[in-house]
Amino acid sequence: MNDQRNAQSQLGDNLAWVSLFVATVSALVVLARTLEIAGCSDQCDYLTLETVTRGFWMSALIIFIVTTGAYFFTRSRLRLAWLLPAAGITITLIALLVTSLVMNGALNVG
Repeated sequence: MNDQRNAQSQLGDNLAWVSLFVATVSALVVLARTLEIAGCSDQCDYLTLETVTRGFWMSALIIFIVTTGAYFFTRSRLRLAWLLPAAGITITLIALLVTSLVMNGALNVG
């Protein structure tokens, strides 16, 4: 039983690192997307771009802190605690997809 719990803890620990990687890379992807603003002059919706960019950065940070903190708090108590960082990764990727779609629309206004 202890071996199974150690294997699940190791999986959760690895997923916590992957969650940090996904949050960081997705924040950099959004930052890179803001470089497209230079080529759109008067046809961009700047307010939407600023709002969605800052909103994504804050949400990615909050998602990472909450899911990873909850994992480390519950990993010795719950058998399925590894699902917390996995859910954080999934939510961050969904937020990145939504942010990308909104940015596409805001960059092509005009």
